[in-house]
Amino acid sequence: MRLMPPLRRPAGGGPGGGRAAVVVTTVLCLVAGVSAGCARRPDTSLHPDPPSVSYAPLRHPFAGARLYHDTDTAAARWQAAYGGYWLSPVTDRPQARWLTSPQDLADLPVLAANARQQDALPVLVAYYLPNRGCTHHKDGAPTERAYDHWIRRLLAALRPTRAAIVLEPDAVPADCFDAARAKLLARTVKRLSAAGQYVYLDAGHSRWKSPGDVADRLLRSGIAYAEGFSVNVSNRQTITDSYRWGRELSDLLGDRDFVIDTSRNGLGPPPHQSDGKEWCNPRRQGLGHPPTTRTRHRGLAALLWIKAPGESDGRCGGETTYEFSPTQARTLITKSPYVPASYRRMAAAAPVP
Repeated sequence: MRLMPPLRRPAGGGPGGGRAAVVVTTVLCLVAGVSAGCARRPDTSLHPDPPSVSYAPLRHPFAGARLYHDTDTAAARWQAAYGGYWLSPVTDRPQARWLTSPQDLADLPVLAANARQQDALPVLVAYYLPNRGCTHHKDGAPTERAYDHWIRRLLAALRPTRAAIVLEPDAVPADCFDAARAKLLARTVKRLSAAGQYVYLDAGHSRWKSPGDVADRLLRSGIAYAEGFSVNVSNRQTITDSYRWGRELSDLLGDRDFVIDTSRNGLGPPPHQSDGKEWCNPRRQGLGHPPTTRTRHRGLAALLWIKAPGESDGRCGGETTYEFSPTQARTLITKSPYVPASYRRMAAAAPVP
């Protein structure tokens, strides 16, 4: 099964515009790996008596959709400023736009208009939940009321564009998940879905919690009103493991669709470190499978780049920022099995300020 689309430079405009297209064909065979993974006994924590739930009809927004290509990413701006043609494997691909504060909503009407002009589906990440990091340091919205107001503004800024919205990464599997958080998430899912948006409530990743545990939390958080859920956001678990885990979870949730973040999982999860910081800007990481809506696998709506490739995980691994880092981007490109050798060599030789 061929999943990887050609890597091309867009005609005209931008650094390197108009150069000959570089076409790469890579075969990703999920069948053998997934079949082996699914052969094990599935998690049936909610069976044999799953709760009686009425699910909203699925609309399958990714089916046949063109993904919106955002040309105003941090990587694209860096490329324009420094002429970094080697960044093309990152900047030529559709990526999600993260909305993490009231300030981030200011540019949303422009993005929505551009998406309509491209006749494409934008992918957004809503990440402003109160105490989103479970630190009680006032990260995210200061109150539930402020969060409700932010969601209303988000919907107003999008109108009339419809988007796929990945809702609150890590909020459901987090240690600080409780009844109040579940109620707020459920209210938000209902509001966004009622406005015509396509909601994918984040479920975490395959090495965090069991499908049964996460399914119970998702049910309390309004998954019945959502289009589905997201898996592996900002993480590096393999497609095979993520798909297997997502299928088990979907089986417990009325066959909801799901999307997998493949932005940084090209080499799978990095080796464990004694300090537990293997997730933070590891040396062993690579770009994963390019975004696509043509998956041909049951329940898998799309492979997406949800985490912005090149964005630093924080002040660790030699980085001093949470922003875009050309060093991180270069690592992802040079070590990716999905990037042509010519680009890997170009990135390896490129000077990084």
